[in-house]
Amino acid sequence: MVLWSVKGTAVKGGAVVPIYLKSNISKSYVIGLPDDNKTKIEVPFPSLEFFSSKSAAETRAREFAPYAALYLSAGRDGLPIREKPSVNARRVYRLRLGESVKVLSVADGEAVFTGGKALPGEWYFVQAIDGTRGYVFSNTMVLYEEKEGTAAPVIASSPAPSASLLDIIYAKPWRPAYYQIMVDDSTIDPDLFILRYGLFADAKNSQVRIELPGYSGAFSFTSVSQSGDWLVFEKSKLRIRFENESTIVADWSGTDQVLADEGWSQGGQAARFVQLDASIPVLLAGENSRRESELKAFFQRSSQLQSNGESTISFLSDTAGILSVDLKGTFEWSHTDQLPAGFAPEIPAEARDNVIKGEIRFGLHLGTAISSAWMGGFSLLVGDNPDRQDFVYRFENGQLVIAKADSVTLRGTTESLDTRFSSVNYYLVVK
Repeated sequence: MVLWSVKGTAVKGGAVVPIYLKSNISKSYVIGLPDDNKTKIEVPFPSLEFFSSKSAAETRAREFAPYAALYLSAGRDGLPIREKPSVNARRVYRLRLGESVKVLSVADGEAVFTGGKALPGEWYFVQAIDGTRGYVFSNTMVLYEEKEGTAAPVIASSPAPSASLLDIIYAKPWRPAYYQIMVDDSTIDPDLFILRYGLFADAKNSQVRIELPGYSGAFSFTSVSQSGDWLVFEKSKLRIRFENESTIVADWSGTDQVLADEGWSQGGQAARFVQLDASIPVLLAGENSRRESELKAFFQRSSQLQSNGESTISFLSDTAGILSVDLKGTFEWSHTDQLPAGFAPEIPAEARDNVIKGEIRFGLHLGTAISSAWMGGFSLLVGDNPDRQDFVYRFENGQLVIAKADSVTLRGTTESLDTRFSSVNYYLVVK
């Protein structure tokens, strides 16, 4: 039974055709046409579902009929096909902008939320052009029906950028695409959401500067030409493509890289950028205010362990030393010599009393995998060291329990714990 309509013929999805030859070398079938007994054509394996009998194929065709003409087209570059109908399921394929997939059925899947609101859309069980099967959520896809006399496109052509779009690139900074995810999901992380990160195009000096977490690069160019969908910045490795009016992809790899949903990953040579409508300083001010409230909430929770309401609270552990937290947002951590290396921040060389001192920030955004087991999280920053260390905490049986967390993702969330370490328990020191 035909799944993917055969280009250049009248053979559409749902048709039952005879197979004359199967080639494992070329990964293709030789099939006959329903309306032409003489013509035989070669089609790739993923175009068909094979059945040992015509009656079995016809039964499957009747089941498949409601979906035979339906396709989905990716409305954004890098959209994932997942192993299960869940946003947390493993990605099995990433779609290019405009790439079509064949709808096989509608699926029952979990609701998809952003910013606490359920997104409209449905989960579909689909097949990509290479035969990969999985599930996509339709919110960022375009569902369309194949028309009579035409064949479904594999890659939809995108309009070539016009000269005016180059002016848009120069007009104002472009921000990393993960900024929009953080804004939408209310998971802004102040160390990853800063004015320094972005794509900054300088027409006067013929230079484009890109700043991202773990990457800094400047591309000097002599002129800008156009190659297909790409604006090519001559005499540099950079090219830029518009996904839509407010989203661009910058690539300096020379290949068509598939980007993560966040638009950037460490070590990559391409990134997605967006035009952010909201003010970064205003958003940061709101997030910092929320984190100050989380610090106060930590003190309030500690008061339930008989704290006397002072501005500094201390916790004692036989194996993890003494951890003191001040309501002003500072900490001291002493007697950490029994902790495994790497759990606590390193003691600065200039520290005379072997006490770790620095800034403590409460308010880490916890991912769904750990949010049910932990009340919140905090970050420790020591001296001029830009590398912070993140921890999660909870109060349990009259004790403070802390655990080392893995790095925050570009979604602004802490998704897992550092498996090298066990959690440690503290008792409140009552003065």
